[in-house]
Amino acid sequence: MSLADEIKNWQEKFSALLQEGQLLQQKAAQLEKQNAYLQESHSRRQVDGGIGALSKLYDEGFHICHAYFAQTREEDCLFCLSFLHKE
Repeated sequence: MSLADEIKNWQEKFSALLQEGQLLQQKAAQLEKQNAYLQESHSRRQVDGGIGALSKLYDEGFHICHAYFAQTREEDCLFCLSFLHKE
């Protein structure tokens, strides 16, 4: 095999490696986006579940505000309600 043929062969291999590297970069970018979405979705479900649990606790007659957390309440608490209605 001549030197020119070896160089051409090497260039073809190098070109194939570059293409493979670009594909891997694209896949990595897609996985990073998917991971960020899944983490955000998981966090949102945890917060929604936590708010739901606190809402249930409030409905059962307990405070969920910082000042009186888990103490029984006799009437509605503006602090608890403002916490529940935050968005």
